[in-house]
Amino acid sequence: MNVLLVRPKSLNIIANVDVINLEPLDLEYLYTVSLEEEANAQILDCLFDKRSLKDVLKAFRPDLVVICGYITQEALMLDYSRIVKAYNPSTKVMIGGVHAQVNYERFYIESVDYIVHSSSLEPFRKILRLGTHFEEAHLETIDGICYRKEKEWIVTKTLPINPSDLPIPDRSHFNANKHLYRYLSFSPCAIVKTAFSCPYGCSFCFCRKINGGQYAARAIDLVVEEIQGIECDAVHIVDDTFLINKERVKKFITLIREKKIQKSFIFYSRADFVVENEELIEELGSIGTKGIIVGLEAIDDSALSAYSKQSTEDLNKQCVKVLQKHGIECLALFIIDIHAVKKDFDNLYRWVEKMALKYASVSIFTPIPGTAAFEEYKDRLTTDKMQYWDFLHLVLEPVNMSRKAFYLEYYKLFLKLALIGQKSGVYDFVDMQYIKKTAKEFFGSLIRTI
Repeated sequence: MNVLLVRPKSLNIIANVDVINLEPLDLEYLYTVSLEEEANAQILDCLFDKRSLKDVLKAFRPDLVVICGYITQEALMLDYSRIVKAYNPSTKVMIGGVHAQVNYERFYIESVDYIVHSSSLEPFRKILRLGTHFEEAHLETIDGICYRKEKEWIVTKTLPINPSDLPIPDRSHFNANKHLYRYLSFSPCAIVKTAFSCPYGCSFCFCRKINGGQYAARAIDLVVEEIQGIECDAVHIVDDTFLINKERVKKFITLIREKKIQKSFIFYSRADFVVENEELIEELGSIGTKGIIVGLEAIDDSALSAYSKQSTEDLNKQCVKVLQKHGIECLALFIIDIHAVKKDFDNLYRWVEKMALKYASVSIFTPIPGTAAFEEYKDRLTTDKMQYWDFLHLVLEPVNMSRKAFYLEYYKLFLKLALIGQKSGVYDFVDMQYIKKTAKEFFGSLIRTI
């Protein structure tokens, strides 16, 4: 049985400046299961592979094509499914990825056969075990999928994941293409997943909706075993927040030391964990932690409260200072709200400058389907095209500024923060003139279409 595992390309020109390109870990997990089930699998990462999908289909002749992508790739995923069916109507198409897990109804089209609404690998494994027969009688027994029966879509029951059941992924693809994958200056950079969903309740956050909203973490000894075998010096743990359980973090530190693992680590954390656990932060620095990504989100208490962030401006300041004290970069994430006025853009820049942050990323507030924020704002959306859900587009009308004025201020903030990164050495590996040119073209096109 031939299985083609596909990650669609990105249509966003800003995303194509090679600043952050993550390893296709979800496809590597599927590749690993394919090997275990003795299927002949191939990964097609369209972020970098310039071959057309049609040419790959003709050469590989798959029985099953699995397409995994994010919300901004929704239209491409649907287009890819149509291309597969045009090539061979009998080839089965499966849709996966975090967007499809929560918003599976958006993929109810004739060219799609299966949609996986679980983080578990078991639905994929059971589909493989059907061989090339794919009888519908078997599908109703497979939890965690949607499938078409005649013209009706059937949704089988939810299947939560036990992360400790995950295999150690086969990284043949990554090892052969290390030069393609990076996180900022960390290149090459591998990624590791140790938990699903998030126990916190931020209203805008999509990650907490994964796995049916049930937070589940892998046994830390299995995580360290995987890290030890990775042939790469930099490891980015991509959990929405790795730093949650103090005892789990302590055990992680202990095992990294016991096994004498020498790597550079990047984690996600909340600001309150950093502030309340400075001793642990110091220990994490001592085992190679170079950066901690923190969703600071805003610089005033009212905005933080509106996001249900359970944080404060003072806590954010303390977080930055604690990380800087122990030689760990605070990779800060912010949101600019649709209620913003010019001074809010200026104040955010001054705050970043005052706190001596080397890297800060600012997203435009974007309510993601499946979240509480989306339910609140869905009647005010200005578009239904998911490719604009990249946090660089307005999908809601600004309240206190025109769209043109909002984009102009955002563009200026984007460039000023990029210049801070350049002066701090964060972007030593990229051509800043290219970034400036690309950003000018991107935002210029947005303003011209208003």
